[in-house]
Amino acid sequence: MATQEPSPPSSMESNKPGFPKQILANKLEDKHLCNCCQKLLRRPYQAQCGHRFCSYCFNRTVRDGPQKCNACIKEDIFEEPTSILKQGCAFPDNAARREVENLSVVCINEGCTWKGNIREYELSHEGKCEYMIIPCPSCKEQIRFNEQERHNERECPERTLNCKYCKEPFHFKNIKAHDEICPKYPMICEGCAKKKIPREKYVDHIKFCSKFRTPCRFHVVGCDMSVEKERIHDHERACTYEHLNLLLHYIMGMKVSMEGLQPQGLELAGHKLLELHHSLRELEARVSQLSTTSTGPPVQGATSSSSSSGLPGPPALALSLPPPPGLAPTLTVSTSFTPLPSSVGAALELQIHSEKTKVAELGRRCTDLEVKAGMFENVVCVLNREVERFATTMEASNRQHRLDQDKIEALSIKVRQLERTLGLKDLTVAEMEGRLREISATTFDGVFIWRISDFTKKRQDAIAGRAPAMFSPAFYTSKYGYKMCLRIYLNGDGTGRGSHLSLFFVVMRGLSDALLKWPFNQKVTLMLLDQSNREHIIDAFRPDITSSSFQRPVSEMNIASGCPLFCPLSKLDTKNSYIRDDTIFIKAIVDLTGL
Repeated sequence: MATQEPSPPSSMESNKPGFPKQILANKLEDKHLCNCCQKLLRRPYQAQCGHRFCSYCFNRTVRDGPQKCNACIKEDIFEEPTSILKQGCAFPDNAARREVENLSVVCINEGCTWKGNIREYELSHEGKCEYMIIPCPSCKEQIRFNEQERHNERECPERTLNCKYCKEPFHFKNIKAHDEICPKYPMICEGCAKKKIPREKYVDHIKFCSKFRTPCRFHVVGCDMSVEKERIHDHERACTYEHLNLLLHYIMGMKVSMEGLQPQGLELAGHKLLELHHSLRELEARVSQLSTTSTGPPVQGATSSSSSSGLPGPPALALSLPPPPGLAPTLTVSTSFTPLPSSVGAALELQIHSEKTKVAELGRRCTDLEVKAGMFENVVCVLNREVERFATTMEASNRQHRLDQDKIEALSIKVRQLERTLGLKDLTVAEMEGRLREISATTFDGVFIWRISDFTKKRQDAIAGRAPAMFSPAFYTSKYGYKMCLRIYLNGDGTGRGSHLSLFFVVMRGLSDALLKWPFNQKVTLMLLDQSNREHIIDAFRPDITSSSFQRPVSEMNIASGCPLFCPLSKLDTKNSYIRDDTIFIKAIVDLTGL
């Protein structure tokens, strides 16, 4: 005895609506459709009213409580309580299920040649077709199921890659930015042309690379040459004169800077040095004068003593020496010599000592200034190195900033494109909504009821001239019949302006005009409905077939024709039953006799 093929597990019964109708290989029958989703039945349930639903659709319908059967309402057979859908009122329709599962189907995905029945489709092909179009989870691009792996590995702009140098993961779109900072990225030495130097070791390499071109050590004073490290000494020997000249200009500039820093102190030191020189010359002159003021010739001992001292000493000391042993007592001149007062000699010694102290102090201060100048030179060298390091960092930052700016610009362009696309879609949606409203109000039997709400506001707009006329949605005498609409002036038009409500009938250009009889010759009845159903305002006319208003339209619509004195406005201004809730109803009836 043959065993029946297993049906899909029951866990699928409550999570999917019906099968798409497009997969059916044969003619579609209405009995195989779900009355809710209008697709092929999946796990059909039959309600007590006789209508069938997918298990998923039925459970979704009744999960919020009992619901009316829309199919019963549509077929005009609604009956309580039979047509009420609720939990427990339906049962699995296994006969219909077997019938549906044996229907022949084909795969609707482009390029797929699979064929079978619905049971096989659900078991082995639904959601597994290699030609199925699915969105990429990362970039949302529509791709085939069998191309997903290749797309994720080679094409997806949002795919994650591992750097082949440092093995760190990054997004494909950031590959250039990562190459700029990857510590293992291979670099090429500009000096020795060695390749594949990791970026993290590149700085150490150029420190010892003899071929790497480096700035001259005198670049801080103005030498702009860059030479290979192994030739730096040759360069310095060959350019000694130029380097010394640059160094001289640099030091002179430093001197000017120092004078600019301490102009008053240096100027004062120069003046004091000049004063000291003048003072010393005056002292020497005064000592010479004092030594020549004695009344007798100088004593030989005094002369030798003063010449040996190097400076002219006080004459009193020279004359007080005892005579040498070989001389006679008669040669003594002590009786005729007037010694220099001791207070004058002491004052001269103190003044000389003071001047020497000042000279020593000025020398010490000059030495201090030289030390400070050396310190400033060292500080300048350190600052130059810091400036170079900062310039390198700034260059890298600027490079990264340019990359970021490029990314921002690309994203901005994409955002603007998306905004334009969104604006176009909004316009399309608004247009579709307008068409949908027009279609929902369209009739195909020659009878049309036009509901005009906010009557008071629209009439004020008509009085002010902002919107004097209004057009109704289009309606037809049949699906392929005449296309028509109404035009109303709430403050009147022509002879009825300001006193009457004017209502006109307009013949519009339709898609089936070539199949219709022209000119339009059907009787038209216009009505303002009394909402108490007691006294409608009615006017009717039969078209003048010679008028251009009823010939076949050559533009979007013909000239309106109707009743400029349709209804006195005074009748609408007083208490009446034509306006309720600020709304009026206009009805048009086109006689279909002869069509």
